[in-house]
Formats: sequence, structure tokens, C-alpha cells
Amino acid sequence: MQLSQTCFQDIPTHAPIIVAVSGGSDSIALLLLANAWAVKKNAELQVVTIDHGLRPEAAAEAAFVASICAGLNLSHVTLIWEGQKPILGIQNAARQSRYALLDQFAHEIGANIILTGHNLDDQAETVYMRMQRHLSDSDGKGLAGMSRTTWLYGGTRIVRPLLGCSRQTLRSVLNEFSQGWIEDPSNFDESYERVVVRKHLTKKPELAVQILSLAKTCSDFRRVEARDCAVFLTKFAKLKHGGVFDLTLDLSSNLNGKHPVFLNAIQVLIAITGGQEYFVPRKRVKPLVSELFNEEKKRVTIGGCVIEKIKSGFRFYREKRNLTSLVLDPGETAIWDGRLYIHNETSKTVFIEAVKRDLIKEIETRRGEKFRVEPRQALWSSPVFHLQKSETQMSSNKADSICLPMIDATQLPNGLHVRLASPAIEHFCPDFDTPIRDWLLSLDRHVSASIAPKS
Repeated sequence: MQLSQTCFQDIPTHAPIIVAVSGGSDSIALLLLANAWAVKKNAELQVVTIDHGLRPEAAAEAAFVASICAGLNLSHVTLIWEGQKPILGIQNAARQSRYALLDQFAHEIGANIILTGHNLDDQAETVYMRMQRHLSDSDGKGLAGMSRTTWLYGGTRIVRPLLGCSRQTLRSVLNEFSQGWIEDPSNFDESYERVVVRKHLTKKPELAVQILSLAKTCSDFRRVEARDCAVFLTKFAKLKHGGVFDLTLDLSSNLNGKHPVFLNAIQVLIAITGGQEYFVPRKRVKPLVSELFNEEKKRVTIGGCVIEKIKSGFRFYREKRNLTSLVLDPGETAIWDGRLYIHNETSKTVFIEAVKRDLIKEIETRRGEKFRVEPRQALWSSPVFHLQKSETQMSSNKADSICLPMIDATQLPNGLHVRLASPAIEHFCPDFDTPIRDWLLSLDRHVSASIAPKS
């Protein structure tokens, strides 16, 4: 079938590929098309069904998918969302858990691609729902819709090969294969926004066409803005000791503060230095930046980030508040403060916390010089790593048991991998925004450990 070749032609086959299948028409069509393609390309597919534990029918639906896979000689596994479920925001929580389970499983089997069955009708519905909401909170970026590829934190990619296919086309595929599917009863429950929108757009197909055209225009614009933002950051943003960023600007011109690319760059630097899960909305950033261009204002705080006006432009560093501690056992990976990706391949447990002033004073006294961190305040929001210590063992600090990776990355022991990270940029990163993600990851190639620059 031609559709199976055109939809999957850009997907690499060197590693196992996960196919997320719920049992609905879209995902079953994905399964059949992916299998037809994989047979020709000798690709290895691993089919996964998620049981969210929210409906009694879920186990039977997973068994239905498993039976189809058995007929196709494909491996199938059901992953279960265990634990207590939230009362509010259940759909978003289910989505988060679904992708977390898929991502974890992908790492376990060495896969780096997850295929999902989102289609053209899903795209129109998604953009329409975003149009009905307050777009100022997302700067209108949501109108770009879903991207074909979305990056998860650890480098796994969600790929939507059927995003250009209508739901009707996919059901025609199922008819060709004489394959049935399971209709989720929630698809008829009008208490869900998407169900209402789906009915509305079904009655107005011309509106759906207009929405998809808008999404294409917005995605093109978003892609260009991300590219220009990455170029701007590469040229004007400099990473310094302590996780501080200096942004070189012409403060004599307020034009800088109004340009969309400049404002996007400010949002990016706030997200990185503040450790935010999401970008601070542009409607909040813009007035604060205008204040800084006013000579009377010297400093503002937003999103866990302090922005200071300096002679050459703006300086960004982490605000000293809400800093957490973390215990990382051998083999574990975690994100500290939304800023540092840490993977512990040593044989020791690592305890991470914000550095204390008395410890800095002790180390500087022993060194005979102060750390070159400017401003000094950025030191107090920097992490200290205690090797093979726990919270109850912090009273006996020794020089050979600690390291300060954002100040001196040369102290990192072998097997302890640390880099600057950002959930807002890296997690669920659509391919529109890939240039900004690439810029962040490129820091690792230009500075020692990406967090403590070379002198």
C-alpha cells in the first residue's frame, strides 16, 4: 500500500520502534500501515498499549490489540498506569503518565521513536480548541498545532506519521484490511471539549480546512522565529560561571525590547536560569523588559530568574528560593532544580543541594581566592554535590567528598554526567522549536560540561 511507504519514509530503522496502539480506529490503522512498511524495510516494531486503570473495559481493549499483533507476528505489551489518580485534571495527568510510561519503556528496549496515530482531524480539533482559549498565555504558538515530531527529555521522539491523513482515509484503510476496531465510549461523551468540537467541525468541513491552513501558516512562522532566536542567542548570549547568562544588548534603543525574536530569547533564558517547566508568557515578559530599558530600573525577578541590567546589556541568574535537595543512587538519572540533568554512573550515592555560605567560605579560605562568579548572589543558588552522603551525614563535609559543578566542572568524578538542561525547552519539544533545543544542547560542545565555562 502506497500510504504505508509515504507516511513512514523518513523514519530510521536501526533500532526498535514503538507503536502506541489503544484499539481505536486511528491507532489500529497506524498498526496495520506501520507493519506493512516494517515488513518491506525489515524494521523491528514493538506494539504498546497503555491501560490507564480508569475504565473496566481497558484490559479487554488491550487484549484485542494483542490478538491483532499475534496475527501479525508482532510483539505486544500492556503498560499499566498504577497508583492513585488525581480527581482534577485527569486527562492531562493521563497524557503525562502515558508518555512517561512509553518513554521509560523505550529506554528499556533501546528504542528512540514512538509512533502515535494522531491524524488530520485531530490536528484541526486541537487548533480549534486552542483558538477558543486565551492565546496570550502561549503567545499564539499553540495555533501551530501538533508537529510531526516531538522530542521528549531523554531524546526519545514521538512521531505522528498519519498527521496528514484524514480519519476517513484511515477508516478506508481498515476496510481494505477487513479490520475492526474498538469505539471508545468517551468519544460520544459531550462533557469532553474535544467531542463537542469534533461534532462542530464535522458539520462545518470548510471551517476545518481554514483551521488547517492557519495551522500551517503559524507553524511556518514559529519555525522561522525559533531559528532566528537560536541565531540571536548564539551571537549575543554568553554562559558564565554559576549558570549565569550575559546577554549583550544596545540599551540605547528600546527597539530591542519589542522585537518578537528578542522577547523569545528572553523567555528562553528565563526558562533555563529559573528552571521553569513552561515558558513565562510573553505578556508578562514584555512589560518587565520595558522597565529594564528605563534607566531607573536595575533589576526584576520573574519565573525564578533574576534579570539585572549591566553595562553591556542584561544578566540572568537563578533566584535564591524554592531550591530543593535530591538523592541520586548509582545508575539513576534526575533533573535538579529544573536546571541540571544528572546521570550517576558512579558506584556512589550523590546528595545534591543548594550550596551554603559557610561551605563556600571554607573552600575559598582553603583555596586562598574567591570563586569567579559574578554576581556573587548566583553562588547561593548553585548546587553542591556530596558524594556518598545523605541528608543525615551533612555535618562532616570534607573537601574530597564534594564538588561544585556549576562553578568548577573539573571536579566532577568519572561517571557523574552533568549538563545544563531545561524542561521548558527539551520536554515535549515540537520540531518547530528544534533550533532552540539544538542551541541549548550545543553549549555542551563549547564549554566544559556546559555548566562551568573554561576560563
